[in-house]
Amino acid sequence: MNLFSVADSGATIAAVCTAPGPAAISIVRLSGPDALPIASSICPKTDILSMDGGRFVHTGIFGKDGEFIDDAVVLVFRKPHSYTGEDTVEFQTHGGRMPCGRLMSVLCDAGAVPAAAGEFTCRAFLNGRLDLSRAEAVMDMISAQSVRAARAAGEQLRGSLERKVNSIYDEIMDICADIEATLDFLDEETDGLLDPAGVPERLQHAISSVKSLASTWNEGRLLREGALVVLAGAPNAGKSTLFNAMLGTFRAIVNENPGTTRDSIEENMLIDGIPIRIADTAGIRDTSDAVEMEGVARAMELASAADIELHVVDASSRSVSARDWPPVSCGGRQRKIIVFSKSDIAPVAAADGVRHFRRSGFRSVAVSAVNGTGLDELKKEVVSILGFDAAGNEDVAVSGRHRLLLDEALLHLTEGLSLFNNGMEDSAVFCAGELRTAAEALGGITGRNYGEDLLESVFARFCVGK
Repeated sequence: MNLFSVADSGATIAAVCTAPGPAAISIVRLSGPDALPIASSICPKTDILSMDGGRFVHTGIFGKDGEFIDDAVVLVFRKPHSYTGEDTVEFQTHGGRMPCGRLMSVLCDAGAVPAAAGEFTCRAFLNGRLDLSRAEAVMDMISAQSVRAARAAGEQLRGSLERKVNSIYDEIMDICADIEATLDFLDEETDGLLDPAGVPERLQHAISSVKSLASTWNEGRLLREGALVVLAGAPNAGKSTLFNAMLGTFRAIVNENPGTTRDSIEENMLIDGIPIRIADTAGIRDTSDAVEMEGVARAMELASAADIELHVVDASSRSVSARDWPPVSCGGRQRKIIVFSKSDIAPVAAADGVRHFRRSGFRSVAVSAVNGTGLDELKKEVVSILGFDAAGNEDVAVSGRHRLLLDEALLHLTEGLSLFNNGMEDSAVFCAGELRTAAEALGGITGRNYGEDLLESVFARFCVGK
């Protein structure tokens, strides 16, 4: 049975909502039409059926044979004011695997069924407690890797995306209604379309609003997944030392022998609150060693896929003459930073290299992984390329799913505008059809329009208990 069928079946569900392992308390949640009777049956010493919503009591939990299970604090939420919109009971038991595990067994014996991943939030959506964009924000908040990501998820959870999408949706439907109203006044002698209340300008405004919202996708992707920053360059350029310095820990092996790093190493870090996936790679050079060749191939592949490539050059290995610096591919210039390492032992050469590549249009920084010089400047360049607000003010950052729907809406809005401007016979009818299709796409973001497959894809990444 899929998630949609389970959530729509009327079953009363239960799940452990806290992480496994020793803890002060564990929380088990029970939700559904029989939540109060089931809770009452396992807490015979407390009149749960008559408890007001928001009230909690300390009571004992007992199995069907009268066996004492645990002490618990029981909290009741009456529908429709609970998270799911259903009668809900939460049990706070002693922490650890055994207490909550025994409680789950007792609840299932009393008639509850184990909840599927994301089912509580799915029921909240189906019962109108939150729209689909806010439901997605719940998991974004749980999985946030940084304050910035949590802040963006919080804004979406508070309805910022819902309000923006609904505003555009209403604007499109108003235009559509005005166009369709003109059809009642068209007769055989009418030449072309009437122009109700400046439709082209209003449509252009809607198109601009959709474009603006879609443009936040890359920021949303980086906040959710982390930006891939790849260190690339020749062997012994100082990549691994710089990798360790940026992480603030000894993670990659550093050795003076070329070819020490033969495979990529990836770690997570934060730069100004932005999640970063930083990767150290094998030195790029011609080699006959099969293993090293594979490492070089992987390094080049990672560098080409990176959000930012840190092309590391050993400042101590070259003369101070600009013409002696190795050539660097101009491909992806806007996402590449030339990093001159070992500036502590070759400060003049490093400064010369920075000037040379900056004149060529590259971002360039001199660093010393040994004493930390230049690391702050390098991190600022990374943040600058990623394009985040320096103040960390995240409003709306749409997901990949949202972007596809926004692109679909944009396609139909643009076609609708073209049809309206065409002025041919029946253009008004076709224009209105395109606008309604655009509105349907936007409705998929907030859940105005949804199907089982959509719910499965949205809630598949949720954890059990949420």
